[in-house]
Amino acid sequence: MHEGTVTQQEFLRGAMDKLNLPTPREFSERIGAPETTLKKWLMPPEAKSNYREMPSTMWVLVREILEHEELKKKFEKLSKKIAKNA
Repeated sequence: MHEGTVTQQEFLRGAMDKLNLPTPREFSERIGAPETTLKKWLMPPEAKSNYREMPSTMWVLVREILEHEELKKKFEKLSKKIAKNA
């Protein structure tokens, strides 16, 4: 496990939820990873034969995607507010 109290599985499922990408296929396309690899990252660590630890670069990439989406939402909200007041 890489991220302290959040498991890899929780981190990825939370990201899928926040990005509204409910299937492994959709999420794997978004992060540029093979779907089979993502499914191995989503396995619990107890599933020794299928579980794979996610590389640290992927933790960073997913965090940056989440941050980008959050900034995009804030920008869109601000843009609407400005347009409304113009």
